[in-house]
Amino acid sequence: MTYYWILAIEGTTGRPVVLGPYSSESEANDMAFNRCGASFEVIPLQTRDVRSATKILKHRRFEQSEQLAEVLKRARHKV
Repeated sequence: MTYYWILAIEGTTGRPVVLGPYSSESEANDMAFNRCGASFEVIPLQTRDVRSATKILKHRRFEQSEQLAEVLKRARHKV
C-alpha cells in the first residue's frame, strides 16, 4: 500500500519537517495547506513508519545534491 507524506520546510529555522502518513494524496494535500501554507511537497512512499520515511527522504535529498559539504551542513554535521 502507498502512503502519502508531507515534506515541508519549517519557516523560522529552514529545517525540513516530515508529516504523515496519510492514506490519500488529497488528504495529505488538505493537511499540508492547513498546516504548512504553500511550501510543501506530497511524496508517496511504500512505508507507514516515520523513521523509514525520514530515512528515505534524507537519502533522496543527498542524491539530489552535488555538493557533499552542503548536505553535511544541512544535516548539522561539522565538516
